[in-house]
Amino acid sequence: MFSGKARKAQEAVQGLDFSQTARDASNYALGQLRELGLGSELSAMAFDPVQSLLAVGTAEGRLLVFGGPAVEISWDVGRPVKIRHLAWRAGSGFLGVVDSKDTLSVYDLGRLDKGRPFRDSSLSMRSNITCLESHPLLPFLFAGGKDGTVDVYDLDRGCLAREARVPNLWYAQEEILRRSGVQIERRHIPVCIDVKIHPTDLNLLLVAYEGGVSLWNIAEQRAELNWEFIIPPGAPGGGNDSEEVLFSERRPVVTCVAWRPDGLVFAVGHEDGCISFASVADELAIDIRTIERASVNKTTEEDLFGWQGQGEGQKKLSGREPVFKLAWSGFPEETMLSRAAAAWSGAGGSAPTSPDPTSSTFSPSLGSSTAPSPGTTILTILGGLLPSDPPGIHLLEFPAYAAPTLAPTTTSKGNIPAPTRDALKSSLIPLSHHLYPTSTPPEDFLPLPRNSPYYSNAYDPTALIITTGTNPRYPVLPSAQATRGIEAWSFPPSLSHAPISLRLPGSLAWAGGGTCTSIECINIPTLSYRRMLHQFDMEDEMGDRLPLRGGKAWPERRPSRQGLTPPVDNMPRILVSSHVDLTVRFWDVSSHLLLAPKAAPGSAPLDSKLSKEFPRPLRHLDWCLGDVLRDQRSSGLEAARLWRERPWELEIEKVSLAEETMELAVMLSTGDIIISRLGYGDKRDPLSVEYARAGAEDDLHDNVNSALESLSLDGPDPSAPPAPILPPPSSKSPSLSSHSRRFSTRRRSSSTATGASPSHDLELQDHYIDLSLIPSPRPFHDGWRAVGGFIFPSSPSATSKTCLELSDIGFLAASSENSLIVADMRGPEVLLVDTPGRATEGGKGKGKARSDSSAITSLKWTISPISEDHDHNPRLIVVQASGLTRVFELASVGGTWHLSDSISSFSHDSVASSFATFVLDKHGRELLASPANLQLALAHQSNFESRDGIEGKGAFTSLWITVNSTTISAYFNIDGPRTAQYEGGQGFEKAEICYRNGAPVLMVQARNRQITAFSLPDLVQVARMTFDAAIHTSAGRISFSADGDLIQHIDPLRIRLYTTGDIARPAFPPRLEIWDPTIPVPWQTGLFGGVASTLSSFFGAGHGAAEIEGILGGPNRPPPKVRQRATAAAPPPQSSSASSTRTSTPRPRPRTQAVQADADSTVGIIAQTQQALAQRGEYLGYLQERLGSMADDAAKFASETKKSAQREAAKKTLASGWTSLWNK
Repeated sequence: MFSGKARKAQEAVQGLDFSQTARDASNYALGQLRELGLGSELSAMAFDPVQSLLAVGTAEGRLLVFGGPAVEISWDVGRPVKIRHLAWRAGSGFLGVVDSKDTLSVYDLGRLDKGRPFRDSSLSMRSNITCLESHPLLPFLFAGGKDGTVDVYDLDRGCLAREARVPNLWYAQEEILRRSGVQIERRHIPVCIDVKIHPTDLNLLLVAYEGGVSLWNIAEQRAELNWEFIIPPGAPGGGNDSEEVLFSERRPVVTCVAWRPDGLVFAVGHEDGCISFASVADELAIDIRTIERASVNKTTEEDLFGWQGQGEGQKKLSGREPVFKLAWSGFPEETMLSRAAAAWSGAGGSAPTSPDPTSSTFSPSLGSSTAPSPGTTILTILGGLLPSDPPGIHLLEFPAYAAPTLAPTTTSKGNIPAPTRDALKSSLIPLSHHLYPTSTPPEDFLPLPRNSPYYSNAYDPTALIITTGTNPRYPVLPSAQATRGIEAWSFPPSLSHAPISLRLPGSLAWAGGGTCTSIECINIPTLSYRRMLHQFDMEDEMGDRLPLRGGKAWPERRPSRQGLTPPVDNMPRILVSSHVDLTVRFWDVSSHLLLAPKAAPGSAPLDSKLSKEFPRPLRHLDWCLGDVLRDQRSSGLEAARLWRERPWELEIEKVSLAEETMELAVMLSTGDIIISRLGYGDKRDPLSVEYARAGAEDDLHDNVNSALESLSLDGPDPSAPPAPILPPPSSKSPSLSSHSRRFSTRRRSSSTATGASPSHDLELQDHYIDLSLIPSPRPFHDGWRAVGGFIFPSSPSATSKTCLELSDIGFLAASSENSLIVADMRGPEVLLVDTPGRATEGGKGKGKARSDSSAITSLKWTISPISEDHDHNPRLIVVQASGLTRVFELASVGGTWHLSDSISSFSHDSVASSFATFVLDKHGRELLASPANLQLALAHQSNFESRDGIEGKGAFTSLWITVNSTTISAYFNIDGPRTAQYEGGQGFEKAEICYRNGAPVLMVQARNRQITAFSLPDLVQVARMTFDAAIHTSAGRISFSADGDLIQHIDPLRIRLYTTGDIARPAFPPRLEIWDPTIPVPWQTGLFGGVASTLSSFFGAGHGAAEIEGILGGPNRPPPKVRQRATAAAPPPQSSSASSTRTSTPRPRPRTQAVQADADSTVGIIAQTQQALAQRGEYLGYLQERLGSMADDAAKFASETKKSAQREAAKKTLASGWTSLWNK
């Protein structure tokens, strides 16, 4: 039996169907749009400068290839194994991959099969692979093994070139050392550390072992020279040798090698932090140095006795780390200066600032501070640092090599003339020393050449990718995360400008400091979306992006269900993510990013290729709270002290965005709340900018206040129309004057509980700290500007239940356990601080002086009347774990906002521990605390034309929906009787009102990885969807957007974007063409062309690529594999006169550019012709071998047949003779 109120409530909602057009279950389909991040730690990198593609591998067997902004493809190798080595054959689309099981796989990016590259070949290697090397002119991979040999893998044939294997060259050298008295264990197997092909002579292969380096002659199959790098007794070396070892001969272990671009000199890194330099024609090292000191292989008096003069008992070890990796870069002579200047001045769109010499990130100079001269080279060094050195990648800039004029043209091997040695040593004196600083020690780096794949893939780089170790300042999360950081910087460096940070592809930005702790998916209004993209066009977006241009992407839709019309999907959608580096980032995931751009009516059709990344990072909106906490103005916040002393304990707890007013509230783990607003950048001076910003904010506040103050109950609004004469107060129309007495002009604070924190004793306004004077790190760009901070009454613990709710009309509410703070953002002013121990005042008939100390589980701002109050005022609904619900009413009294002294409170068992609440009007629209609903409330209060126009007490105005872990309930007018209920939920965790075909439905996610859609207001199940994530016991944390898309955060490594309306949505990845067959491999530059003649004097005549290929392949090389590569999406071949441009209407070009383009086209045609002739020769040679073997087989068969016939004839003759003799 229903009571009278319950019966009236049931009659009021009976027949209502808010979800009438959304009840069809076929309108719901759960589909994964894409996965964000790498999925595990980055473990390997490789770059193809011809196709401009970056490949990365992860520790769990995932491969990703990045090209232009919309080009990205990922796939798994088939098992969760670590990717250890990657190598491109530049320009061919073949990617070599070696995993931790020493399986070599070759993927063909010219053939895509079901959205992933085709595995062209695979081979389990016989030894542990330690390094991988390739060359664009050779279809081979050189794989160094732990057994000291180098296997050669034939990419064209998909097999090993058995006859080309390089044996362990250091066995013989170790035997010589043993005979000379060096103690080396007999069972020791020299390990191949690194392999590098000579930059100008393909016949020479540099193989590094632990004890030294050997130069292998491919054509003659022998070692030309061996190098040992010896530190004589007394020489300091890397400084890691104790006094007992210092006066003995030392051979530091080799860790890496790198060729100088001219091929005359190579550098060798050592385990003691030294770098040795040797000439390719001399067995003796030219110089051995550390980063800061040359000739450490020479003894000085200071090295021998300096430490004794300091009164130290024994020599201290330097603790220098090994040199882990080297890369030696060269630059085109005619363009190095201009490109260096352009790289620094134009990459970021603004002129860089001068460095501070006192800063730790300043690049010191070892020589002149002038700009580098043409022909200089740069050696990039990973490691070799002392414990006191700043972490980072160090670079030494060397002058160009000037050959001596009187040096003889020929000489014997292993010995070079003194003038030549002096000239080589002069070219190894650094001109300057540069530093790319990192927050933690770097672990790897990768230079990105402009377009040349030669010179060890380090020629003329324009960017440098650096991976770093775990940052101890970041918190350690309980779940798996990718702790290695990834950074990108412009290249080459400069002495007068700080390096420019480049933006990585989106999937690489979720590691290290970008580890995501929480993320939300939000639909925002179109005007707010345009405001967020102000000053952010494609030029700004591409200006600081990593220079990747490879591949093409075209839009593609998912298959649409028959009989269903694709829904309209034009709502802007963004992701708001929080990260361990205390940064809040924004990502655009609107569907239009995956759709072809539409041309304006009457204009030319646009290119249908996609040009934006998905998700599109809105980097200009990144807000780092560290910039706020390091400022002295924020010293009153507990978070600021913790950030300075123990930053690893500080995390972002909650984030709330006001979508229309563009205000952002962030709650930290200390309970402090920091507020910011989106501001426009300005090119004027900072003072003018601040004045203009303050004026604009005042105007905005005045406009909002004028609307809100219309709700003032002190008197009529002068700008409002005259109020009509009202009838006497009745039970259906409560008196406004009596209602105004419910509000007081004093501020509310609660009584403190025993043992409360010191912040409980603060006055109300002491809970607020003004942060508006903190300068923005990017004042000339749009971004978030700090406004203020709120000190919470109590610091939350790791298990505390926290809530944060920011409205679009300027009110903030936050809770931690049972503490509550309410603030007015227009002051800003704190309206309420409610702490444990306060007796809550009850409403009429709802219980009086009821005390409850249970945790607050939900906060909700709304503009709606309740059963006991028909006024459309802003209200805050507070739900506690016990089921107690309090409704705070706000109104403006005398231009100042106050909370009502009379709090409506009620309790329901089905509301206990509700984590989500929603208020709907009688038409099914959600009554949010938005400016639009505020305008409707103003219109409602000013529209008193008749007595019937006033909603009496108890009239149907709203429906309150609550969701806890097991129950969904609907209540009449918030504090009225229950009208509907759904029980039996299996661990509900997240709920949101979403819209399907314009109708609202309630989406609820359960712990068992299910999403259920409920109709409104009857709460009937409409559809059920399940995540395909069987390996996880939970669906993780879910955030719904209003249009039904959702983001799933299982852990920092598994973040996935889904949609519940997977009907004809744009597909990701789109239709891709990764490898472009129309891009030829450029010819090797002639900058070091004179080196060939120098090397030929030492090692004989040079060898071409075709000759070396024939030698490596051997006489029994099988024919190449027949491949059907996908080239349909590529543009058709053009003639030589038109191949210099790719558009149908080329721009006028200077004559020099046209001639150069025609020459490049001719070179490309010649290269293709030569390649075709080489393949034809291979085919003919193979056919000739087959025909020759067939002729040999035929002759052998004839000989065997003849012999067999002779034997049979002899047998018959002998048998007939014996028969005749027997018969006689």
